[in-house]
Amino acid sequence: MTSLREMQRGFAAAIRDPAAAARFAPRVNAGGLGPSRRLQLYRNNHYATLTDALTAVYPVVVRLVGEPFFRQTARAYVASHPSRRGDIHCYGDGFGDFLNGLPQAADYPYLGDVARLEWAYHSVFHTEPRPPFDPQTLLTLDQGDYPRLRLEIQPAARLLASGYPVLRIWETNQEGWEGKQDLRLDAGGDYLLITRGAAEVLLVTLGPGEHRLLQGLAAGLTLSEAQASAQIAEPGFDSGPALRRHLSLATLVGWRL
Repeated sequence: MTSLREMQRGFAAAIRDPAAAARFAPRVNAGGLGPSRRLQLYRNNHYATLTDALTAVYPVVVRLVGEPFFRQTARAYVASHPSRRGDIHCYGDGFGDFLNGLPQAADYPYLGDVARLEWAYHSVFHTEPRPPFDPQTLLTLDQGDYPRLRLEIQPAARLLASGYPVLRIWETNQEGWEGKQDLRLDAGGDYLLITRGAAEVLLVTLGPGEHRLLQGLAAGLTLSEAQASAQIAEPGFDSGPALRRHLSLATLVGWRL
């Protein structure tokens, strides 16, 4: 007897792959429709639902490439990247990498980074933030303990580095944008923190040292190790003002030794 799990896996394969659908069709109680036709209806709904989800997450990418091209690209992504979680908000995290590897998008070398920015925004919006820690708790430590500190980064925060001015691209392609359209792709790249503010998602511009500092802390480096890494990225970088800034932004939410 076929187990429920085997039946579910067979049905999922039939939805994604017409060849698998032909093998699975004898198990379908069509209820007035032929098995192949009923599976085709499910397949169309599956692709339409996930394509609509990607369209909602990546409106700037849609605006840059046009909806017909985007929907065709999204369908190809759905075909090669099946959803593996029940929460549709979790679907589409690899779309930026997919765009980078797409020959048809070669004229848009910044497109993958724009998609990563949109995914970061989406992800932060759907992540529960933690409050910042009270820096007064650090007064319980000896001075010699500070280099060994491991500072915890806000779970509702993401870091992004791009060789393109992705923040400007994102801003000038927002619905209702009335500012200047003075975008230059050779204007330099961006280091960004995407995080939750009191009532909205914030896009915060960082310097290279500040970005590397937060990147190191997020990776679990000690404060001393993260500071050394930041100095390599930006010689002369002073981590003191950056740490105070990110306490006020609630980027830093805890510490441990």
